[in-house]
Parts: sequence; structure tokens; C-alpha cells
Amino acid sequence: MIMRFPNYKQSLTMDVMLQMAVRVSIVIIVVSALTYWHIYKTLVSSTIDGLEHYIQERGQRESGIFKLAESNHQIFRATYLAHWQQDFFYNDAFFWHVFERRSDQTIRLQKKAYDGYFNHSGLISKDVTAYIGANAPIENNAFRKKLLLAYTMVDHFGVAWTRQFANLYVSMPENVNIVYWPGVRWADNATSKLNVLSEEWVYITTRQNNPERKSVWTGLYYDPTALEWMVSLETPIDITPTNTLNIGHDILLNALFERVFNDHLSGTYNFIFREDGRLIAHPAKIKEMNRTRGMLMISQLKDTQLHHYFQTLQSNIKKKQKDYFIVESDDEFLAVSKIDGPGWWFVTVYPKSLLSSPSLKAAKFILIVSLFALVIELIMLYLVMMKKVVGPLETFMDASSAIEGQRYEKITGNVLPLPDHLDNEIGKLAKLFKSMSGSLQHFRSDMQRLTHSLEDQVKVRTRELQRAKDKAEKEATIDSLTQIPNRHSFYNRAKAMVQQADHAGEPLCFLMLDIDFFKIINDTYGHPQGDQVLVACARTIENTIREKDLLGRLGGEEFAVVLPNTSLEEARVIAERIRVRIAELSFYTTQRTQSFHTTISIGISCAAETIYAYELLYKHADLALYEAKQSGRNLVITYSGNATPQEDVADS
Repeated sequence: MIMRFPNYKQSLTMDVMLQMAVRVSIVIIVVSALTYWHIYKTLVSSTIDGLEHYIQERGQRESGIFKLAESNHQIFRATYLAHWQQDFFYNDAFFWHVFERRSDQTIRLQKKAYDGYFNHSGLISKDVTAYIGANAPIENNAFRKKLLLAYTMVDHFGVAWTRQFANLYVSMPENVNIVYWPGVRWADNATSKLNVLSEEWVYITTRQNNPERKSVWTGLYYDPTALEWMVSLETPIDITPTNTLNIGHDILLNALFERVFNDHLSGTYNFIFREDGRLIAHPAKIKEMNRTRGMLMISQLKDTQLHHYFQTLQSNIKKKQKDYFIVESDDEFLAVSKIDGPGWWFVTVYPKSLLSSPSLKAAKFILIVSLFALVIELIMLYLVMMKKVVGPLETFMDASSAIEGQRYEKITGNVLPLPDHLDNEIGKLAKLFKSMSGSLQHFRSDMQRLTHSLEDQVKVRTRELQRAKDKAEKEATIDSLTQIPNRHSFYNRAKAMVQQADHAGEPLCFLMLDIDFFKIINDTYGHPQGDQVLVACARTIENTIREKDLLGRLGGEEFAVVLPNTSLEEARVIAERIRVRIAELSFYTTQRTQSFHTTISIGISCAAETIYAYELLYKHADLALYEAKQSGRNLVITYSGNATPQEDVADS
């Protein structure tokens, strides 16, 4: 075969250019990488500074409503105690003018206290309801005075404070709750069996739960009446150690949650958690929070990233003294600020990809400009190479083609003008070309005679090798006795069929078959009759299965069948058909003086979603076959995955 060199010039030129391009490209890549690193580090520094200012301001803004609630409670407590200590004027007639005893023996505010009436000051009092349990000491004058003062102050402060808060209420350990809540008749809907002491917003203020007697916050909860997420602030007022009451604010959080979910830096998201691991707000966990009614702990979620965030932030919260800080994680920055009041922590998750993207764009720009300059330089190098190097080599390329084409006379006869007159390396190479062409011209005639002789010998030897190859391949893959695939060939083909079924998602079944009492047949009737049984069983199985099925002899009296695209029920039918036909076979001794029969035991395994593996199918079918043998033979048993395989046919 004659070789051509149309790309010789290009190959030489490209080799030189490629080496140069590789070296310059390495420099360009290093410069681009350093540019990316420098820009990224600069952006990180400025971003951290910006995040610190943002998270500090955000924490203060979100803390505002909670600080206001605590301030309101201090005003209410101071005002209440001041009026009490100055002997607040109590009028029994006025008390029963606004309160009344109901038929269920509870004390409630009259309906006009909610619907509206003109009080002694000439102003309208409304939107207040009250519940006093039946067992409250209503006959006690001091208790009624405490109730009336509480009602008067709730009515007084509620008008102004409920512009920012859902309501204002006062609860008492005597099973009392007085509520200012526009739009909600809270106490009117309460039953006579209501015990406010069992509510979190009451029992968290008891001396046992709040020995410091300070303002405390409830956990997050969902109010189905108001259809709002809430948190409550409760502040105890101790008239005496045994005469107490509590102020309460319910703070609606839907607006806060809207800001958490929607008011965020571009490309970031926010969430809020409590220091004990309770999740307060998260844009991706709304369904879980609704399902748990706000009692969702981060540890209950199967969210490894959120759990990692919590672990990282919890350890930093314990270490740091400031109410805001920045934590660098693997793929993001976590900006954290404390929300004063309920002790929540506001977190902004800032992905590092927001910084790497502009850095990468700048690096790409530098890379593109540098590569463009490289292309210009390579073009200039190409032109120089063509003139100084490639041109002189074109003559040698033609000479090489003539030598390769055995046209030596073009060189020896000076048809191709090689530059042998030069005294440099090119001239020496031209002289060698001429000398080599003369030698090759003489050698060619000798080689032509030898070639014809060798070709004849090669053809003969090739035919012999092909016949030997065909024979060896057949012996390597076909069982010599039964003329079906042997164990090695069956394994390779069966494994390929299992992989194909797995890829296509098709069912596949595997049969293990073993001739019953075969050793006894060999010992009783002789090995020739045993071989006859093996061949007859192989032919019977082969004629019973389908064309697409694969049969193989694993060794001795053991066979295996792969049934592609076959359900378990279909496999049972085929296996049973094989078992019946084997049992119907008749065999004779050498002198045909005596006949005998044989049976076969079969184990079945089928591929499932997680069991498309030849070894498992083989193992399970073998276990089922063993069970068939142990159960009396001449049986078809299906491997069921339990301790004992499933018996399909009990006919022995």
C-alpha cells in the first residue's frame, strides 16, 4: 500500500506551533487564574463589609416590634401598680354595670363592652371581652377591684397599641382573661370549662417557670381564629407575692415572614431559628411548619445542609459576644443577627457563587483577549515556518513519495532536482536520498520474486489457522456431549442478557435444573446410559424453551436456563412443562432388556428492581433448587426471598 503525505507540511508546522501554543497558553491560564483569585478576594472583602452593615441593620429593624411590645408592658405595669398603690377608686355599681354573671356561673363582660358604650369619661369603650371562671373569688372586693382596674387599663391602652399588635390582654391566676381584640369576641366564644392556666401564655409567667419575674416570650404558634402565625409576650405584675396578674401581647408574624421570604438580597435567602434549634421561618420549609403548627425542630428535618448551618451557627453564637457576625461556610457566607425579644436569630445565606460569577467573567475576558493575541502570534509564526522551513522540505517530500512509490528512476535520473549541490545538512540529505534510491532499485527486483513465494505460503497457513481457530472456538463455547453452551460460554452470554434486561427494565427469570438420582443411574446402568440421559434431557429442555431463551450445561447433571422478558408466572409454566416432559422420557439398557425413567428438580429466581445481577440470580435459583431436592425432588420451587423458598409444584 502506497502512503501519501498530504499533511506533512501541516504536521511539521503544527507541531512547532502546538509547542509554542501550549507554553503560552499555560502562562495565559496562570495569569487568568491569578486575576480571578485577586478579584474574588477583593469581592469577598467588600461583600463581608456590606453584609455586616446589612445584617446589623436588618436585625435592628426586625427587633423593633418586639422591643416596642416590651416597652408597652413596662408602661402598663408601672401605670397599673401606680393606680393600685394610690387606692384606685372602686365603684361596685360600675363593676356590675360592665360585668355580669352568666347562667353557666362564669362572669363575663356585658356585650356592650365589645359592641360599644359611652363610659364615665364620655368616650366610647368597645372591643373588650372578658372571661372569669366560675370558681373565681368574685365576692372578694379586692379581687373585683383588680378586675375593674385591669379592664379599665386594657380599654384605655388597647385602642392605641392594637395598631401595631393583634391585641392586648390581662390574665390572672384566678382563671381570668380580659382581652382587647378588635374583630374577635374571644371570651364570648369560650366555654365555662375553659382553664386559662393550662395555656402557655399564662403558665410561663408563674413563679415556678419565671422566678425572675421578667417579661417572657412564648414559642411560635399558629392561631386558627386569626389565621396568623403569632408569638406572645407575657409580663407578670406582682401586687403582692400572692396577688398577681399578667399582661399579654399577641404579635402577628405574617408580615415578618413575608419580609423574611421576599425582602432579601439578590441571589440570597433568609431564615430565622431559635437558639435551641426550633425553626421559626424558612422559605423552603413552609409546609413542614404548617404541619407542625410552628413546633418544628431543625433536628427533625432530613436536611443535612440546614442541620450543618445550625451546628455551625450554634457554636459561633456561644463564642461571640456581638449580636451580629459573619460565618464563612464551604459554599456560602452566613450573615447572622439577633432579634431582640424572643431570642431569635435572623440568618442571610449568601452563596459564594454570587462572587465567583463576576470574578469568572473578568478572568474569562482576560483569557479571551490573551488567546486572541496568541492566535495572531501563531499566524505570524506559520508564515515564517512556511518560508524558511517548509519550502525546502517540499522537495524532499516529493522525493520521499517517489521512493515510497518505488519510482526510484525519478531520483537517480535527476527528474526531481534535489539540492545535492549544497554543502549544508540539506545537501548531505539529498546525496543520501540518491544513494538510497539506487540501492532500493536493485533490491526491488529481488523482493518481488520472494513476495510471490511468501504470499502462497501465507495463504496455505492462513487456511490452516482458520480451521484450527473455528475448532478451538467451538470447543471453548460448546459442551462436547450435549452440544449446548458450556459453563463459561453460558456465563458470559447470561450476564450480558441480565445487563440488557436491567437497562431495558424488563423482567427476567433464571432456572437451575438438576437431574434427580443421576449418580444412581450411572452406577446402575453405566456411564454410556448416563450420557444418553444427559443428551436426551438437554434436547428435551432445548425443544421446550423458546428461541430467545438461553440453555447451558453448568457441569455434571446440572443445567441452567435464562428466560429474558419473562414474568414469574410464565417462568413457572415453562419450568413445569420441562419437568413433565423429562418425566415422560424412557431410557433402555444397552441390551434393551430393561427400561428406566428419570426426573428433574428445578429452582427459579427472578430479577427485581434491585437484583439485576447474574450472581444473585444464580444464588437464589440454586437455593430454590436445593429446597426442591430437600422436599422430595421432581419439583419446581421459586425463590421467594424468605427463609424458605416457595414451592410451586408438589407433585413427586
